[in-house]
Amino acid sequence: MLILQVAIPVPLPRLFDYLPPKNILPEQIQVGMRVRVPFGKTVTVSEELSLLEPELKTSQLKTKSYVGIIVKLAENSDFLDKLKPALELLDSTPLLPPDLLQLFQWASDYYHYPLGEVINTALPNLLNQGTNANLESNHRLKLSMTATTLNFDNTKMSENARTILKLLHDYPDGLNRNSLLHQLPNAATTLRSLEKKGWIIAEEKSNYGVNQALHLNDAQKQAVDSILQHSKQFYPCLLDGVTGSGKTEVYLQIIEAILKQNKQALVLVPEINLTPQMIHRFEQRFHVPIAAFHSKLSDKERLQAWLSARDGESPIIIGTRSAVWTPLARPGVIIVDEEHDLSYKQQDRFRYSARDVAVVRAQRAKIPVVLGSATPSLDSLFNAQQQRYSHLILPERAGAAVHPSFKIIDMRRQPDKNPLSQSLQTAIQRCLDHRQQVLLFINRRGYAPTLMCYECDWVATCQHCDAKLTFHGDTQRLQCHHCGASRRIDPKCPKCGHPRLHLLGQGTERVEERLLESFPTARILRIDSDSTSSKRAMHTVLEKIHAGEVDILVGTQMLAKGHHFPKVTLVGVINIDGGLQGVDFRSSERVAQLVMQVAGRAGRADDPGLVLIQTFHPQHPLLLHLIGQGYHEFAQAALAEREEAEFPPFSRLALLRVEAMSREAALQFLEDAKRRAELLNSEQKVSFWGPVAAPMERKANKYRAQLLIQSPQRDALHRLLSQWLPTFPMFNSKLHWSLDVDPQDLL
Repeated sequence: MLILQVAIPVPLPRLFDYLPPKNILPEQIQVGMRVRVPFGKTVTVSEELSLLEPELKTSQLKTKSYVGIIVKLAENSDFLDKLKPALELLDSTPLLPPDLLQLFQWASDYYHYPLGEVINTALPNLLNQGTNANLESNHRLKLSMTATTLNFDNTKMSENARTILKLLHDYPDGLNRNSLLHQLPNAATTLRSLEKKGWIIAEEKSNYGVNQALHLNDAQKQAVDSILQHSKQFYPCLLDGVTGSGKTEVYLQIIEAILKQNKQALVLVPEINLTPQMIHRFEQRFHVPIAAFHSKLSDKERLQAWLSARDGESPIIIGTRSAVWTPLARPGVIIVDEEHDLSYKQQDRFRYSARDVAVVRAQRAKIPVVLGSATPSLDSLFNAQQQRYSHLILPERAGAAVHPSFKIIDMRRQPDKNPLSQSLQTAIQRCLDHRQQVLLFINRRGYAPTLMCYECDWVATCQHCDAKLTFHGDTQRLQCHHCGASRRIDPKCPKCGHPRLHLLGQGTERVEERLLESFPTARILRIDSDSTSSKRAMHTVLEKIHAGEVDILVGTQMLAKGHHFPKVTLVGVINIDGGLQGVDFRSSERVAQLVMQVAGRAGRADDPGLVLIQTFHPQHPLLLHLIGQGYHEFAQAALAEREEAEFPPFSRLALLRVEAMSREAALQFLEDAKRRAELLNSEQKVSFWGPVAAPMERKANKYRAQLLIQSPQRDALHRLLSQWLPTFPMFNSKLHWSLDVDPQDLL
């Protein structure tokens, strides 16, 4: 008898046995197909419902169903007399190839997360809902000869059609359909209309090609040659190149060689705002379909991109964290840009590291994986030192660009209410006089992070979290950046009744306001998650910057990542002090990376760059070490400290978190869990730290606590976790627990 062993998206770490669907022959069923299955208790339709709907009898039954993946086929089951048949076979051929199923199983085992939920996280939503896996045409679209003679402004057409035609006019070699729909959401109907009129044509695949590559310097050429020499084997390498050293050109030339081998390239980027820029750069070089993955795609766009990658129709796949799960028909290389970035670590539910999954995937596929960064993570530098990774170094900026110079500004001598020091204002004016661009970085959005009463020291805090509320001038409201709660600003102190409250500290909005006062004729642009929330907002912003329509940029860390601003010669770091006082052992690494990444935006063309760092701690050893000796000297010192403290990468960590309605319940749950773990820890190879309250103990009305698990040996840690987790209650309505393997944030 054929038994289907199915992974279902439920929080249970096991497969579930089913009989084949009725009227389906055993030979029609294969591993990797989707099935719709009943799951859970069968519920009788209520008497009240039968009164509302007379045709429904109370004897009718309602069963919850799920879409699952057939992972194994068996001939027997321990529950044979209780098995139900699957409701429906959804695929005629396997949806998932064996290599991807095996990767999902590895991730489930390593991160100790149910396989069904791993697969559910990795698949497009429409596939999880049972939608047909049919790939639509993704040919490259270009203007027809007829359309090239049109006057777009005078010809009668919709604004959407005019935008599409103008965009394709700017790309005479065409754009692939997925990329065009990514740039112009909701344009599918207009595209079909324009194709029907004959104004847009689909180019055949045989016409695809590659534009001429740029000249490589010696270090770039050595990196490309080294990777391509190992193109048919697992070759993990750290591409360690200073900002502006031409890492992207190295990626492009590696991919060009991979495409000539008729293989695919998977490129990961840390932020959604980098995706359009990367796609644009790749489209200028390669005339091939590019599948783009990020969180702002519609469900249909994500499904079509996924299918085009799986079927080999898209030779290049570019995306953020979740793109690491994309199926590849002919894998050739995986590239992880800005590999150090925290965005590669999923911070809730299935807490995987896309960078680490990429390395494992490359190892299984026997292909190179390139980890690129100007400020490599300490983990990757350690792996390079241990010769687990090849260390490829790009020491100089490409072309004539030179490294920026640094200067620390002591803010203890500046007026308290002005976020811009006199030295910074003078430097800004000098740049404006020379028609150069300025970038000001402050890693805090909003107007001011604190609303306070000077009379009684009252501070506006969130009712649901242990956090201060941030005032946003755009909306004139106080907002919590942790739970999203929002309310009007208090007209007077709710504690003492004093009529005047004060806004303390600076956010991007307040810095923007001060810039408008100090430089009234300058063109100022604020860039943060509030100002770039729409789908094309960041694309529009970048166009303005490169067109020279902006004099001063002020924004958060999204400005620090991967952007090329050739006209920026001055970078001002407004307030770095919060990061210098971090409680996480990785805080210093994060601050060092952020400072160097922001600094890298300065002086990337012919003009030298200047970086001014404002701080109330001008003698802080991290800043002095970083500026005086550079990132890599800092990294070596930080690794020495990690080794002495036995922190990663010299040990392995897991973090058990719990949220409960009371502090006592959270801590008691962890105490009980710790006692069970200690009974299993007979070899004494695992240590336990805590339980303790989380640094932000209360969030969204839940009390949070955590237990840190540490071991010098990865295998010992995972053996304990495998024995320990089955002792946990799976369902508890009063609390929620989660395990984070290799945590990147202890907050």
